Amino acid sequence: MPAVYSVNGPRRVIMEKVKEILLEHSLCDRCLGRLFASYGLGLSNALRGRALKTALAMQIHKEIMEGNTEEIEHLRKIAENGGRVFDELARRYVGYVTHKKCEICNGHLDSLLGKLALRAYNELSKYEGKSFLVGVKKGSQIALKERRIAELYGLTSWESVAREVKREVGKRLQSLTDMNPDFRYPDLIIVIDLDLRKVFVEPTPLHLLGSYVKLGRFITQMLWIGKKGRNYSFSVEESVRKILPLFKGEDLLFHASGREDADARMLGDGRPLILEVKRPVKRSVKFSKIEEKASSPPWVLLKIDKVVKPEYVRRIKSDVKRKIYRAIVISYDGFDEEDIYKIKESFSNRVISQKTPRRVLRRRKDIVRFRKVYEVDGMLLHKNIAEFIIHCDGGLYVKELIHGDEGRTTPSFAEMLNKALEVAFLDVLKHEEFEVASTS
Repeated sequence: MPAVYSVNGPRRVIMEKVKEILLEHSLCDRCLGRLFASYGLGLSNALRGRALKTALAMQIHKEIMEGNTEEIEHLRKIAENGGRVFDELARRYVGYVTHKKCEICNGHLDSLLGKLALRAYNELSKYEGKSFLVGVKKGSQIALKERRIAELYGLTSWESVAREVKREVGKRLQSLTDMNPDFRYPDLIIVIDLDLRKVFVEPTPLHLLGSYVKLGRFITQMLWIGKKGRNYSFSVEESVRKILPLFKGEDLLFHASGREDADARMLGDGRPLILEVKRPVKRSVKFSKIEEKASSPPWVLLKIDKVVKPEYVRRIKSDVKRKIYRAIVISYDGFDEEDIYKIKESFSNRVISQKTPRRVLRRRKDIVRFRKVYEVDGMLLHKNIAEFIIHCDGGLYVKELIHGDEGRTTPSFAEMLNKALEVAFLDVLKHEEFEVASTS
């Protein structure tokens, strides 16, 4: 047996609300439909609003035909506020009525959606991208007006104009372009200002995962300008910033997995980094072209592997990876084979306690760090010179591991040998690979 609604059932309640609203407020189909967006599947708000008005017109007609003359006066007000759906009924019972403009959107929202989509399309054409996300600026007059009505009538079924605009403009853009919406990692964000009826496009940053090799010494990772000017004549940052014109970007941020000292070389497969291009106009630049532009042979070489998601910036900066160093160490007291053996034996799987080195105290908090040395190999190069290959945790200050930093690092090579040691040269031979999935 089919379900039968009581007079107080859901259908009756909805129509009573529609009637109550249209007696006091002039609303277009779309703005009325939005107030009852939770009801009806597969309907646009415009179709939903027109359906509600049509049902109300039928209900009023039935009441009038049954002799309820009070509905005739209601019809006059509703016909003024509800638009053309009520015209035929109004002409028969109350005569010609003048329609009022929608008090939420002033009757412009239907046409405005098409105009906004076209403006968004024109703005999108200025940038390269495969995906987009539509956003609406908060606090528009339309949003404030519809909220007041929804709250006045205690409606919980409504959706905001912002949500409708995002959906409708997004559907139109998808049909006009070869781009798809992406709610997590869009290439382009479209921002719509409903009050100004303007559209702005904000390109999201492009994140390029790669690595750099630094074959020269006295080259800093970042541009370093002190009180007296430049401390070093060149930096890796300056080399990679040369890629910015390729993307027609606004700025470039350099995110690396740690840093080596200016006088240390970065060899092997290089140090992992992410280059973040701000507001890129172009996104499809060949990696080979980027590498060629960013490298400064023979001192700095860049390799780009893939495009990655933005959250990997945090990962690449926070992950502590194992590293392999080569240190050329001087002892004016001299080395012998027993010294080399003692270092190799003493620093196998050894935890090192390090206070922040004196040389960086001016810019870093004085704390104690614990890092592990896994293996040390070594050989004599001269009676006063030894080479050590050190396998250790990332974040270990290797120079201080060797000379001890006046006891701030313990144990140290100097402490173990009871000799003053000096690091002549330091190279990073290997940085554990940073594994990450691409955005594609």
